[in-house]
Amino acid sequence: MQRAEDLNNMFSDKDVKAIFTVKGGDMVNGILPYIDFEIIKNNPKIFLGMSDITVLLCAINKMTGLITFHCQDYIWFGKDSVTDYDKNEIIDKLFEGNKTIISYDNREFFDFKNEEIIGKLYGTNVRCLLKLLGTPYMPDLKNTIQFLEGYSSDIIQWNTMLEQYNQIGILNKAIVFGYIYQLQFVEKDKHNIVEELRKINTEIPIVKTNDFGHMHGNSIIPIGAEVKINSKDKDIIIGKYLK
Repeated sequence: MQRAEDLNNMFSDKDVKAIFTVKGGDMVNGILPYIDFEIIKNNPKIFLGMSDITVLLCAINKMTGLITFHCQDYIWFGKDSVTDYDKNEIIDKLFEGNKTIISYDNREFFDFKNEEIIGKLYGTNVRCLLKLLGTPYMPDLKNTIQFLEGYSSDIIQWNTMLEQYNQIGILNKAIVFGYIYQLQFVEKDKHNIVEELRKINTEIPIVKTNDFGHMHGNSIIPIGAEVKINSKDKDIIIGKYLK
């Protein structure tokens, strides 16, 4: 309850221009019943975070219409591992308002029948987003584009979660996989996430990038905004900030 009170107070404080979470944490969904979403709705401001903060990014968007932002943990910027990509994203997105999701390195596009796909963007942590399932805080993810990444989930856990996503009917527009720390760094790409998803869903268009994810450079991604994916130009562009 105290954590929710802190959040309510930060949103209501006129001197606070943005809320930048220090890091995530597995128990963040416990504060949802104590958040005053009317305060947030009446005092909109920039809210940034990642990992388990995915719960708040999506819940706040669902309950208030406020566009929230996936962003590198604040604590990351004090580490030697912070990248120029991270630093440039702060300036590029928050100060200059650039709506292009800059590619960290090569992007791969799979099974795009249409050159362009447009939809609302949600994500990003594959496990944490499922914490909202069955609650009033879960956005309507049908006909949306999921941006998904993960930290310590192995391939069996990924298969389980992707099967769940598929069974609830939200893997139907497009999916963008970010950097997956367990599979790519720890297991040295022993398993291919695109091939694994194809065992579950044979049709959904897929993009594989390293533009966002744990222990890696992160683009700032607006949750609940419109996104346009162009497979020919390999571009991912943020459109209108929809409510």
